[in-house]
Amino acid sequence: MQTGLFQSAAILIVVVLFYVLDFLSIARYDRQRQAEGSGRSWDYLLFVVIMIALVVAQPVVLPGLGLRIEAVWGLLLQIVGLILVVAGLALHTWSRVCLREYYAERVELQPGHTVIDSGPYAYVRHPAFTSFFLFVTGFLLINPALPTLLLALYAFWDFTRAARQEEDLLSGSLPGYSSYMQRTARFVPRLSQLRGER
Repeated sequence: MQTGLFQSAAILIVVVLFYVLDFLSIARYDRQRQAEGSGRSWDYLLFVVIMIALVVAQPVVLPGLGLRIEAVWGLLLQIVGLILVVAGLALHTWSRVCLREYYAERVELQPGHTVIDSGPYAYVRHPAFTSFFLFVTGFLLINPALPTLLLALYAFWDFTRAARQEEDLLSGSLPGYSSYMQRTARFVPRLSQLRGER
C-alpha cells in the first residue's frame, strides 16, 4: 500500500479535477438558469473544502489515524479506489451535462423545470449523488483512515437526506416526476434497466 504523500496527492488531484470541471459547468450553465442567482451554495462549498483539506492533509500530518496494509492486496484496494474515483468523476460530469441549468447544490425547483430522464438519469434518479458515493468510497480505499471514514459516512447520510428532500419537492411540484420515480432507481440502476427493459 502506498501511504503518505501518495494518498494525499491522489485525493488532491481528483478533488482539483472535480472542482475545475464543476466550476466550468457552473460558469456555462448558470447563465441559463431561470432562478435567481447561481446553483452554487458558498456555505456548502466552504464546508466541503475544509473537510477535503483535512482528508488530504491527514496522511502526511497525522498518518497514525490511517490503516497501513503491507500485503499486496492493500495496493489492489488502492487501485480499485482510483478506479472508483475516476468512474465518479466521469459519472458526475455526464450528470452535469445532462442536467444543465437545473443543477444546484441545494434542493430547488426552477421555473420551466422538466423531468430529465436521459443520460444517466435514464438509469438512476440521482446520478450526481451516486458519483459522490463513488468518490468517498474510492477515497476510503485509497486512504483507509478515520477522517476519510467520517467523510464517507457524512456523504452517505447527507446525500441520502438530500435525495429524499428533492424527491418530496419534485414529486409534489413537477408533473411526471412521480411516475419517473416509480420506473427509476434512486442511486444504483436496477438490473432490468441495465438490460434495456423499460
